[in-house]
Amino acid sequence: MTAPRRSSLRPYTLAGLLLFAALGMPPLCAAPPARPPAAETADGGRYFGPLADGKMQGQGRLEYASGAYYEGGFERGVFSGQGHLRQSSGVDYVGAFRQGAFDGEGRYTSPKGEVYTGSFSKGSFEGSGSFEGADGGSFVGAFKNWKPHGAGKLSDTDGTVFEGQFVQGQPLGKVIVTTKDGIHYEGPLKDWKFDGEGLLRTVDGDEYRGGFKNGVFDGKGVLRYATAQADGRREDSGNWTEGQLDDPAGDKLTRDNVELALYSQRSLLDQALGKLAARDPAKKINLYLLGVAGDGSQEVFHRETNYVQRQFDRDYGTAGRSLMLVNSRNTVAKQPMATITSIRTSLETIAGKMDKNNDILFLFLTSHGSPEHELSLAQNGMDLRSLPAQELAGMLKKTGIRWKVVLVSACYAGGFIDTLKDDHTLVITAARRDRTSFGCDDQNEFTYFSEAYFKDALPHSASFGEAFDKARVLVNAREETEFQEDGVVAPEDHSEPQIYRGKAIEAHLKEWRAQLH
Repeated sequence: MTAPRRSSLRPYTLAGLLLFAALGMPPLCAAPPARPPAAETADGGRYFGPLADGKMQGQGRLEYASGAYYEGGFERGVFSGQGHLRQSSGVDYVGAFRQGAFDGEGRYTSPKGEVYTGSFSKGSFEGSGSFEGADGGSFVGAFKNWKPHGAGKLSDTDGTVFEGQFVQGQPLGKVIVTTKDGIHYEGPLKDWKFDGEGLLRTVDGDEYRGGFKNGVFDGKGVLRYATAQADGRREDSGNWTEGQLDDPAGDKLTRDNVELALYSQRSLLDQALGKLAARDPAKKINLYLLGVAGDGSQEVFHRETNYVQRQFDRDYGTAGRSLMLVNSRNTVAKQPMATITSIRTSLETIAGKMDKNNDILFLFLTSHGSPEHELSLAQNGMDLRSLPAQELAGMLKKTGIRWKVVLVSACYAGGFIDTLKDDHTLVITAARRDRTSFGCDDQNEFTYFSEAYFKDALPHSASFGEAFDKARVLVNAREETEFQEDGVVAPEDHSEPQIYRGKAIEAHLKEWRAQLH
């Protein structure tokens, strides 16, 4: 069971809030020129109230044609005491001022409809108070610089309540979490998910004590059932991994099966490589396809490579010249695995079949990726070494294959571009070098980018580059929609797919595509 998403609480930033020049108003702390009450100012504003030594003093009202106004106390030309400020941007504040800034008790409403009620200090929301988001999220407790800071209670848009200590908007230490469906959790959080040693109770009375990671049971723990299970047991105890209780007997069976399968891996790879056809001399340019489904813990990568192979064999003439290396719990005994060795050997074999100076290699890699720009190579029950971007670049360079299209569908895949790019290579990645991509789920048919690129864009595009341009728009729109459903839309959340177009590769690909018609 996963932890609910965090609230969309995002305090409105008041950078320059009191700089009225951007709103057609003079700076709050600047003393306007002396003028009689109800006189029109040079910038179109009108002041109604008393003056002292040519400065606004006492109770008055300052109005502007934009609709902005301030009504309340003035002292030596700046807002002071109780007052009401309304800006043309939609900002509305009622409360105490000091030296032109919010200071004391007040109520602030942002243009987005967010409401802060409580203590202000020098223009910032500080001390005790409450926040009400336009989307239904709220926080009651201590604030610092507009963010929850100290003891308090946060309610997110899903009705989940977080109680505990907060630092700069983030929960710290032990937190009590209650969801609308009756889950009660006590323990630490990480990225708003259960993480560490904690206690969880369900509405049915089941209770788990032990380790959590990424919102699910992970580590040593005991799950006690309020009602005996069908087999009579009342608890499950042991080590948990990603929400599932480890099964030593099942793990041993997996290891045994994997070991037996490993004996046939060299034979499977040799058979697959032996079936690769030599280039067709009737075509000036041949296309070869190599696919790598890197992480066998989730079947989505296996499904993607299957789809791409069928698509390319059907539409782009790679039948007999395509090979998939797959890590999957369902193929270990019948299909060559994706390992450093099998990838290197396959690239070398393909190079030997093709005209390395004229034919094109399309290399598709799909898996999990790391911030260190390594592609995960993982098979159930095995510890495989990941593929670093630099090592992949070295493999490709050693083959001598000149013309290449490399598509990397993984988190942080943009980090592969610098090591792979040259004039004869098109590099496409599912994410920027410092961003995650989305859709890696065991039940999915595709990750977000692969679906947008291969399924939605490529069949209706005149080039691989054009398909990328379309896919990038589709991915961005999908992420935007899903982020809005979560109540949060931030530019830094987007994956931002990337492309590098070598100077010569586009023309060569165009010449190859002309042969298809």
